[in-house]
Amino acid sequence: SKAQRTSTTWFHYYEGVPELMAKASRLLGLEGIGRWEEPQTVRYRRNERFTWHLDALSPEEATNAEGAGQRVATMLVYLTNLPKEDGGATMFRDLGGDGPLKVRPKKGSALLFFPAAGGIPNAPFDIRTLHCGEAVAEDAENEKWIAQLWLRQRDYKPTAPDGNEHENAFDAIGKYCDSDKV
Repeated sequence: SKAQRTSTTWFHYYEGVPELMAKASRLLGLEGIGRWEEPQTVRYRRNERFTWHLDALSPEEATNAEGAGQRVATMLVYLTNLPKEDGGATMFRDLGGDGPLKVRPKKGSALLFFPAAGGIPNAPFDIRTLHCGEAVAEDAENEKWIAQLWLRQRDYKPTAPDGNEHENAFDAIGKYCDSDKV
């Protein structure tokens, strides 16, 4: 069965999020942003969730010679806090020992994992990264907001929003990196 989500997602132009692009690339030791898929913001309102899924692409899509290859990294940046009783955790089914590993949303923190690394040799994905977005509680004080990015094996051609190009962000990223915010 296919994963189901009840959240809302917005795609961003690379130049609109220079701090996110610079920090994500620096964290992974990348010299550019050309392998990142479109940056996204996701909102989960009360009772919204994302069922169990893998971020890795299907073997057909990952091995398409015309494409950018497999998703090799997922980065989630939490933009709001949600205490345990409010739900909204990112849960990994196979990484927690006695039940799923739950990563609580904490504003400003990031979760980085590698959906195509490890696991079974020659497999296109790591089944241990099967995860879900736990439903936000009906009486939660806050919604869950995240920024998300996926890194591909090779250079990626953006498809959304119209006119979104990696090179359009170079000046904004350069200005951010030259500022005293870094």
